[in-house]
Amino acid sequence: MKYPIKHITPKTAIEQQVEIARQLITSGMPEKIEIVAGVDMAYSQKPLTGFSAISLFTYPNLQYIKTYQEIDLIGYPYIPGLLSFREGPLIMDTLEKVEEDIDLFLFDGQGIAHPRGVGIASHLGFLLDKPSIGVGKTWLTGEYKEPGRQKGNKSDLLDASGNLIGHVLRTRSETNPVFVSPGHRIGIEEASEIVLNCTTSYRIPEPLRRADQKAEKYKNEGDI
Repeated sequence: MKYPIKHITPKTAIEQQVEIARQLITSGMPEKIEIVAGVDMAYSQKPLTGFSAISLFTYPNLQYIKTYQEIDLIGYPYIPGLLSFREGPLIMDTLEKVEEDIDLFLFDGQGIAHPRGVGIASHLGFLLDKPSIGVGKTWLTGEYKEPGRQKGNKSDLLDASGNLIGHVLRTRSETNPVFVSPGHRIGIEEASEIVLNCTTSYRIPEPLRRADQKAEKYKNEGDI
């Protein structure tokens, strides 16, 4: 792999991010979206262990298909901006189990709304060469105005130069918004549209919500 994600020093990791950022495609809509995957992880301590979950749903009907899971020790330290090097290896190992052809990925994290423009959704989407979207529960970077209070309201997320890097999207009325940014092979408007289409009565899109639940259950009960 030209851009390995294992056994990488932070300096080399940052250099990789800069290179990948130049190659991302952040426009357009995938020709076909039949299966959407939500990707999330849970952790336990001493020793630090990761529990990954990739939950598959049909799109746009959001019928649950299956969840694939994996467990491993986490060796990479927590370094702001380098989440993909911490979680990416286990996620990629989990993907080796997947039998279905995933058309689009939703990641619990950022896409191009990242200090170097390469959050986990952009990084792994690029490595997989698949459409991907980052759905952050919390703000990481950029400036924005609070969107309206009703589901579907959104505002622009801008970088320091005033460039549009994502949307602050209200996925449920009167609740905190999520931070949506394209990862790879999808545009900003299109990413928000898909995230909204994947959201039911909860704040978090259903594929990600299921992946979060499965990862936590795996961690707490060892039940896949």
